[in-house]
Amino acid sequence: MSPRVEEIPRRAARIYAHIEGWTIVTLMVVLVLFALYQILLRNLFSTGIIWGDSFLRHIVLWIGLLGACRATAEDRHIHVELTAFIPHGRLRSLLSLARALFVTAVSAALLHASWTFLVNERSAGDLAFLQVPNWWLETIFPLSFGVMTLRGIGQIHRGIGILGHGARP
Repeated sequence: MSPRVEEIPRRAARIYAHIEGWTIVTLMVVLVLFALYQILLRNLFSTGIIWGDSFLRHIVLWIGLLGACRATAEDRHIHVELTAFIPHGRLRSLLSLARALFVTAVSAALLHASWTFLVNERSAGDLAFLQVPNWWLETIFPLSFGVMTLRGIGQIHRGIGILGHGARP
């Protein structure tokens, strides 16, 4: 492959990471401002927005799953730090590759399960708030697990490359 063609996935990943980061920031601002608004309405006027709590719960869900995607991109997702006690070398690279394989397999299984869940939610036809179907808000499940799976595949690819070249991780 030419260097120009190889750069396309990297550039797409950088653009997606930029969008992902700004989406998290935007959702955090909306979460804080809307929650503050709800608190003020309740404490000062003994009222509130009836769909507000559901809205806030969905925003928290989106922030959490997008944050998990971000952690996967930065290789800071949940993992056991076995490699911290092993000096740089082939064994450490092998353990990192095994971890990437495990994380990718779990993400792929969750992608499949979340897709099935989304299909079932769509056929149920339930509404969340303001006539918004639940399944629209739950698209974050397969989206995030799909992104985590793709990033895991990238980590596996890098791990195989490191083992193949005998380089340090």
